[in-house]
Amino acid sequence: MWSDNETTLDLLGFKVHADLIRSVVTNRELLPLTIGVFGDWGGGKTSIMKMLERDLHPDSYTDPDEKAKYENIVCLYFNGWLFEGYDDAKSAIISSVLLQLGEHKRFGPKIRHSVVSLIKSINWMRVARLGLKEVALPAVAAYISGGATIVPSLMKSSIGFVGSIKNEITPQSDEISTDKPAVTEGVNWEELIKSDKTPASPLDVRSFRERFAKMLEDSDIKCLVIMVDDLDRCSPERIIENLEAIKLFLNVDNTAFVIGADPRIVRHAIAVTYTPDKMRGQEGESEAPENLVTDYLEKLIQVPYRLPRMSPAEVETYMTLLFCQKELSQELFDRCVSKCEEGREKNRYSVFGYADVEKAIGNENMPANLAQSLTFCSHASPLITEGLKGNPRQIKRFLNAFVLRKELAKIAKLSNIRDDVLVKLMVLEYAHLKEFLQLFTWQQRDNGFPKQIEEWEAVIKNAKGDVDKLESGKISETRWDTKSMRRWLAMEPSLSDIDLRDYFWIARDRLESTLSGMALIPPIVRLAVSDIISDNPAKISQAIQTVKDLEEDERVLFLDLLENHTLRHANEKACYDAYRELIVGAIHGSVESYLNVLAKVPVEIIPPAVGYDIARLLKDRPGLKKDFEPAIERLTSKKSKIKTALEKTLQPTNKKG
Repeated sequence: MWSDNETTLDLLGFKVHADLIRSVVTNRELLPLTIGVFGDWGGGKTSIMKMLERDLHPDSYTDPDEKAKYENIVCLYFNGWLFEGYDDAKSAIISSVLLQLGEHKRFGPKIRHSVVSLIKSINWMRVARLGLKEVALPAVAAYISGGATIVPSLMKSSIGFVGSIKNEITPQSDEISTDKPAVTEGVNWEELIKSDKTPASPLDVRSFRERFAKMLEDSDIKCLVIMVDDLDRCSPERIIENLEAIKLFLNVDNTAFVIGADPRIVRHAIAVTYTPDKMRGQEGESEAPENLVTDYLEKLIQVPYRLPRMSPAEVETYMTLLFCQKELSQELFDRCVSKCEEGREKNRYSVFGYADVEKAIGNENMPANLAQSLTFCSHASPLITEGLKGNPRQIKRFLNAFVLRKELAKIAKLSNIRDDVLVKLMVLEYAHLKEFLQLFTWQQRDNGFPKQIEEWEAVIKNAKGDVDKLESGKISETRWDTKSMRRWLAMEPSLSDIDLRDYFWIARDRLESTLSGMALIPPIVRLAVSDIISDNPAKISQAIQTVKDLEEDERVLFLDLLENHTLRHANEKACYDAYRELIVGAIHGSVESYLNVLAKVPVEIIPPAVGYDIARLLKDRPGLKKDFEPAIERLTSKKSKIKTALEKTLQPTNKKG
């Protein structure tokens, strides 16, 4: 089994990305600068940041000349998601940066007084922001005027806020630090703030930037690198606040920011926050908002750097090293890692596989289990790459589940379990959960040999490998008639002659509610679902655009997530409104998903207004009437409020017809 945490151990070959970013952020001619490290969730962004932090620390080097290069460089880490619950994200990130600077073991003692002064000013911004929302106007006026009675409360608030920030950043700093921590211990910020005589004054951008730049100059810090991670897990409002804090307050000479995020979520946050409502969702108007989002993003992030998805060769190498880590001693594993790095320098397209491991450690040191696992890696890597899109986090979780199932099969004495068949089914399970459950039902009905798979594999075979151009409708089930599902059907091995009962037996613990946790849903999909069921017209409109831009697999996940949410909250009209918006927006698969919901939810708890909405939808789109006939028949089959609503609204149309 393997840990799912980020790491500085480079099994992915991602050090080349960290080295590139390091060369940019340490080039003083390019500073100030903001780099966006863009990639999918689980794509390795945090691991790259940890490598970068390690390589920017002087204690990572033994050579005196190399060590000297980094003596005046400071690298700080900020996890935006940890501060999601704070009242003001701007204050949180600025205070976190200041506190980490003030506790830095090399530079902190020189600038601690300046840090305290700036923190007190930062708190003016925070409390004023809160006051406008939650404090009576006279108190706010007295506060801004600098009345003496407000200073003690400000001091108390500053201490409390700094303490909470300190509690958040200290564990994180320990987690990502090198062997010699960059921050000191035991700084009593409460006493420092109480004893500081600098008058607390309102904060403005210009004065803060000047004081912050002067503080860096006085400290002899030649380059300050601030890494902002997990930004895409924050709400849109917090994403914008963090980005604006970086741009307005902290972006001064000799600073570099490295921001890790899924760019789609950042773009979504910008669109929701800044795109004018009148320009959203109108035909012929979509270009202007898109340009606005692009321009805003380019002003905030000067250098976007997209992490590529792993290729089959890279996936095989990664899997090989993971199994070596599991089966070998530390010494032998280190040999493999070293040889792999040497091979990457010579040829980045080559695979580090069975023969390379054998050469690195010697045939006599090759455990039988490892030999079997490396053979598996060679055969399974193309399937896993295709099914999991080369995502490192998903690959690691996939392998953990695979190892457990193999062990279960061994304990249960199921000697007929083939690795390639198990992998193919698990790829379906991870990437297409609903289809996996359908296949389970079919094989159960057909004694392990589902007729649909036999029929569709024959269709794929007749396509002679060109499955992407297969004519639509050749596969009778809509959800299976997609490019990704056709590719899965085309994967070797063929399942037509395989008894699938034992394979589903070892997966039986995942066939109920716990299986949903295995489908790793990207944050952008969760965000789109959250927005589409909100009461915010801007978010709903942006969610429609987001869904249109999703990849096919992600759109299916989106509809599955919305369907599950609606079934759990069948009495909430917002869920049905979401489907109406999706259908009007011509989102592929939305009609089928909505009809599936209407076929399952208890009729008596559906809000009656949904009946009026369905009638209006069918009036505007008469081509959907035939599709909705079974749903309407069910909804009007017994006495209920929605039956009354439907009959009242549909009756005139029926009479007219």
